[in-house]
Amino acid sequence: MGGAFSPLADDITALIVNPAGLVNTGGVALYSDYMETGGGSGPWEGKLVGGFERWGIVFGAAGSRKSFKDGVIEGQLSAGLAMNVLSGSAGSFISIGGALRAGRVAFDLEDSCVPCGVEVGRYSYNALTVDLGLMIRPLPFISLSVSSENISEAGFGSGDYFIPWDRTVRYGAAWLHEDRFTISWERRQIGGRETDHFGFGLRTALPLEIMAGMISERVYGGARWDEGKWRASIVFGQEAENVITTGASIEIFFNRPARIYQ
Repeated sequence: MGGAFSPLADDITALIVNPAGLVNTGGVALYSDYMETGGGSGPWEGKLVGGFERWGIVFGAAGSRKSFKDGVIEGQLSAGLAMNVLSGSAGSFISIGGALRAGRVAFDLEDSCVPCGVEVGRYSYNALTVDLGLMIRPLPFISLSVSSENISEAGFGSGDYFIPWDRTVRYGAAWLHEDRFTISWERRQIGGRETDHFGFGLRTALPLEIMAGMISERVYGGARWDEGKWRASIVFGQEAENVITTGASIEIFFNRPARIYQ
C-alpha cells in the first residue's frame, strides 16, 4: 500500500510501524517475510514477528535483518505491547503502544582505509532506543494515528565512522468502508525529509485482498490471500527507475478472533 500502513496497522507487524496498532490483532500470530531488490542482485530484507494477547494487552516481538550497499548489514530486535485506553461503541477506541528496539550494524573495513589509521577488519556497533504509537478511531470507519520510531535518534559508532539511525515520525489517516474498501494516507518524516504515502485496499468476494499505493510517483502493489488460519501476500515496489523490489510473506494464526475493528 505504498507504505501507508500506520493508520491501519491491522496485523502483527504493527509492532514495527505503529505499536498502538497491535490492538487490531488477537489470539496468537506468527509472521515472516522476505524482500529483495533488483532480482536478488541488490539489498534484501527478512523479518520474523510474533505476538499474543493476554489480560487485554497485546504483546509482540520481532527480529529483522537487512543488507545495504557496500556489505553493510543491519539487524534489529523489538519487543513491545499495546492496549486500549478507551473503548466506545461500534468498535471505536483509543489505543497506545510502545516498543524497546535494539539495533546492530556490521560492516567490513577495506584496505583503502588503512592510511586513516584504522585496521582492516569487520566492525559492528549497537544502539538501543524506544518506539511509541497512538491510534484513534472516533468512528469505526475512520482511523487516525501517530507514531515515532527511534525517539532518542540513536546512531551507530562514533567519529569518522558514525552511522546515523534517524528518527522516523509517521502520522496519517484512513477510511475503512464496510470491511471492503480502504483508503489510507501517511506522512513520514525521516531526518529532514518528508514523504507522502498513499494506498488503498480492496477485499474481493474471494478471500483475496488487492492492494496498491504510491510514493513520490513510484508505484507499489500486491495481493493478500486470507484463509482464516493463515494468510499469504506477494508484493512489488518501484524503488528507482528500472529497479523493482519484490517480496512475499506468510502469517499463521492460532485462536484467531473475528475481526474486531474492521
